[in-house]
Amino acid sequence: MSESEDHAIIVNYKFHHIDTSKCKHCTEFSCEEACFRGIYKVITKESVPKCIVVEDREDRCVKCHICTTACKSKAITID
Repeated sequence: MSESEDHAIIVNYKFHHIDTSKCKHCTEFSCEEACFRGIYKVITKESVPKCIVVEDREDRCVKCHICTTACKSKAITID
């Protein structure tokens, strides 16, 4: 048996959960663009992209799930 190269690395916020191992292959950064509340920011776009929740903005989320649909990698989940 061979081990998978990409193990799930889940970063948990209050009610957002981001599998940053899936972010590594992203080229569109659609989470940033889709969220009209500015909840997400993609850091290190030039090398290894990683989606984060902007500090002090998570409570602005209305749980519309536009971000979860926009993310082609299905890296974002919301409780």
